[in-house]
Amino acid sequence: MKPVAADELARVLGPPVQHCPSCGHSLAGARGFVQEYWAGADRNFLCWCPECLFLCTVVVSPRITAHEPEH
Repeated sequence: MKPVAADELARVLGPPVQHCPSCGHSLAGARGFVQEYWAGADRNFLCWCPECLFLCTVVVSPRITAHEPEH
C-alpha cells in the first residue's frame, strides 16, 4: 500500500474542526467560521463560534513532543 502525503490526506478528509471546542455547536453553515492555514508541517484552524462567541486556534501537528512527570 502506497503511503499518503499529509496534504493529500488533508484534502480528502477535510477540516478536522467541525464543532466548537468550547460548546460543541456546529461550525457548519453561513454563521460559523473555520479558516485553515499552514505553519510549517502544522495545520492551523482559526475558529469562531456564533453560538458562544468563542474564538480559538486549533493546531493539528504531525508530531508532538511532551514529557510525563515522575509518579
